[in-house]
Parts: sequence; C-alpha cells; structure tokens
Amino acid sequence: MTLKWRSIYSVNVKEIDEQHKKIFNIINRVSAIKKGTSKEDKMKIINELKDYGIYHLNKEEKYFEKFNYLDKAPHIKQHNEYREKISEFTDKCLKSKQPENIKELSVFLRNWWINHIQNIDIKYSDFFNEKGLY
Repeated sequence: MTLKWRSIYSVNVKEIDEQHKKIFNIINRVSAIKKGTSKEDKMKIINELKDYGIYHLNKEEKYFEKFNYLDKAPHIKQHNEYREKISEFTDKCLKSKQPENIKELSVFLRNWWINHIQNIDIKYSDFFNEKGLY
C-alpha cells in the first residue's frame, strides 16, 4: 500500500510538512523493496530511512528547545522510542534476506508516522505558528 500525503497530515509548518512528505516517499521506497533487491540497494534505502527520520526528529526537537515547547518531554519520549524501534528493525532487515521483515518494517512505519503526525505533531502546530513558523 502506497502512503500518500493528504492535507489532514499537515502541521501547518511548511518545513516540517516537507520533511514529513519526504519521509512518506522513503517509506514507499522501503515498501517497494522486493526479494530480489540487491543487499546494497536495500541497505541504501533503509539507511536513508533511518538517517532522514533521525534528522527530522532532531529538527523538531531543536524547535522545541528554541521556543521552549512545554509538551516536549512526552513528545521526545515518543521520538526516542521510535529511534530504538527503527534501529532494531533496520538491523534485522539488513541482516535478513526474508521479505517478511521488510513488510513488518513497512507496516510499522506507516502506522507510526501517520499516528505520530496526526495525534502528536499536530499538537505543536498552533504553538509553532504563534512563534512565527509557518
């Protein structure tokens, strides 16, 4: 299943929305990994997913600090849980030749990002807008 950007995912901060769109694109590329995909190509996509996701989370957290976002602690806790889980998943996928691991990773990614954006990230939308981030 392809993950498509919809306006309901917007947090009304262009920079963050663009990063979320790129994450969706990378998730779609992960989902498209097939059994015959070379280990090198698989590693490239999975490492991009891991690296860009962490870059994005760090970017949000810098804004939390810069603007003293009061709900940052539980938000960062979720980010840290994601970092741990994604490290476990990516390590498992890179070591395995089983396509089931990629499918499991893909389902996790879709569920986590959609839930996180719609239920957690949206909470900072008005706050960031008030601070001048659009």
